[in-house]
Amino acid sequence: MATQEQMKRQIITLLDALPAERIEEVADFVEFLAAKHATRPTRYTPVALGGLWPAAVISDADLAEVRQEMWRTFGEREQ
Repeated sequence: MATQEQMKRQIITLLDALPAERIEEVADFVEFLAAKHATRPTRYTPVALGGLWPAAVISDADLAEVRQEMWRTFGEREQ
């Protein structure tokens, strides 16, 4: 496997072999890669969902029913 320095030298060799009108295209691509690398997602910030469904009324019985439905087939394999 090539080292980083060897890869840089290989890129420069390839650049030297390109026609002059293609150098700008390569520069644009390198800028794209640099921007893509620099804009990595920042730390996760949770969003408060309180009040999303203000008219909805969910009872303890509703929650119990949903939990039973959710866990009813837990651990079973689909055939």
